Amino acid sequence: MLIGKINDNKHQKLLVTLRDVKGSKMIDFRIHQVGTDGEFVATPSGFSLTADQAAQAIELLTEAKKKLVEQKSN
Repeated sequence: MLIGKINDNKHQKLLVTLRDVKGSKMIDFRIHQVGTDGEFVATPSGFSLTADQAAQAIELLTEAKKKLVEQKSN
């Protein structure tokens, strides 16, 4: 199930999906590139997180964002 996309450029996107990996529900982050037919296709580049791992990643991303904003204002 597609959750959302982040456009990297016109030839590449990061898709966030929910998927089943070996019987476990995961949040998948996967790079998609334009194929020879002009359609976006998944690449091997990406990773999947469990709900617990996603919660940890959200905390780390929130902290990183705060530090980035602080650096921009200095």
